[in-house]
Amino acid sequence: MVTHITTPTEEIYGIAPVPIDPDNMPDRIPIEMLQAPTIEQISEFLKDLEAHLGDIVSLFMISNIPIRYDPANQRLFVAPDWYISFNVDIEAIRYETSYNVWEVGKPPEFALEVASPSTFQRDIYEKPGIYARIGIDEYWMFDPTGGRLYGQALTGFRLVGGEYKSIETAPNEHGLESGYSEVLRLRMCSLERSRLSEMESIQPGMMLEDDYNRARLLLQDTDTGLYLLGARARIAQAERADSERERAETRADLAETRADLAETRAERAKAEIERLRERIRRMERG
Repeated sequence: MVTHITTPTEEIYGIAPVPIDPDNMPDRIPIEMLQAPTIEQISEFLKDLEAHLGDIVSLFMISNIPIRYDPANQRLFVAPDWYISFNVDIEAIRYETSYNVWEVGKPPEFALEVASPSTFQRDIYEKPGIYARIGIDEYWMFDPTGGRLYGQALTGFRLVGGEYKSIETAPNEHGLESGYSEVLRLRMCSLERSRLSEMESIQPGMMLEDDYNRARLLLQDTDTGLYLLGARARIAQAERADSERERAETRADLAETRADLAETRAERAKAEIERLRERIRRMERG
């Protein structure tokens, strides 16, 4: 039996309903295997993202912690798979059990949902209205199945006049479906699993591991064209930099040693020349 859902959200946000056959879910992948790799991967972009958004005083990024948005009814909450809030007192909220908008003083700027068989319908039909009401500037949905749940791998919305407007997605210069995030000042990109090895030729040192999902999320710096690195790649990059620095220092030390040796030889040669000249002078006098 195929369940077909239509709601007002489709009319407001233009999201087409996705027919789902409960007896034929995508590969029967457990939710943990479907969602966890993407959430972990995007969390690993933290250091690169902090560097990219260097003018942001503080960057609070967290996964699955409730956002409570109605002080009159604190039982109401949403828990995005991943969200970001800029310029907040991180120490004041680090150990809280929820992000209370009225206490923090502002909503998060960015929210991401990752598709799973048990949550994708809420992501499509309920979350846009809630996130728009809260005032989250951008809402993105990523489907690790490549679009078998959301209908497409990557979907983004930007808050305009209190309502979400779709963010245009199109292939980037490497053929990855992508859309620009004004909040992150990066392109959100969907990479197909079949192209994992190809990315090493496009950007050597990315060290992308196969998580067995059909698609994975990448973040691209539009100024440089480079993609943000995960923790493993950053560590390897730092180790390479350390090795290159050590080699450079060794070369510099060797060059200095050679220069000292050359100077010593020059002084010895000068002394030998002077000795020979003195010998010649004595012979001429004698």
